[in-house]
Amino acid sequence: MSQEFHDENDLKTIEYLILLILGKAGGRVSVLHLQKMFFLLWKFHPVVRELVQFVPHFKGPYSQDLQDVIKNPTYVIDCWTYVPPRRGSKVDRIVGGYVEITPRGWEVYRLLVRGLTEKAREDKDALRILSAVDLIVPLYSKLEWDELLFLIYTDETNRDFSTRSELSREVLARAESIVNRLVRKGVITEEMKEALLERAKRSKWITSDNLPSKDPIIINVPESI
Repeated sequence: MSQEFHDENDLKTIEYLILLILGKAGGRVSVLHLQKMFFLLWKFHPVVRELVQFVPHFKGPYSQDLQDVIKNPTYVIDCWTYVPPRRGSKVDRIVGGYVEITPRGWEVYRLLVRGLTEKAREDKDALRILSAVDLIVPLYSKLEWDELLFLIYTDETNRDFSTRSELSREVLARAESIVNRLVRKGVITEEMKEALLERAKRSKWITSDNLPSKDPIIINVPESI
């Protein structure tokens, strides 16, 4: 992995958070969606920010640590499977394949939710984790890949993570179509449409003429949002 974990509990926590997101999403999400939802959770909760590092990369914020755990879990075993991209599928290539929960994963997920719900009665960190997952996952897991990246790219609070994307021009070129889809899905209201299109026009940081580097760059972790 790209960084040393403080102890084995950090790695267990990452794996349980993956399972928590996966179960809340209905049992199957793309790797791209899982990366971005974990990133939003990472922004939301200071404890999560201590577990992994996100850097600017080809598809916006990316964690190699998280990628390694998705494909090779150490503690939460047999709870999900990684499904590689289908050959010849552009969408699969973009989203990096899929993560699917297993029958054992559903059992562990239900126990995990029950335990966290009980703990959240007295533990503010557990309550914040559950609240963040409940807020983030149902919304972002239902988005198409370009809708997801559009919302990530055009959010100025993510600008330091969105400067090296190979997909930014393609996504911004279809901004109006994406925003119309977001309205139809109920993600945004009709009244919010113009403001979001304007936000896209102001997103100059993701339309640089510089080609993305093959290597991620390291940046300072932002303060709590």
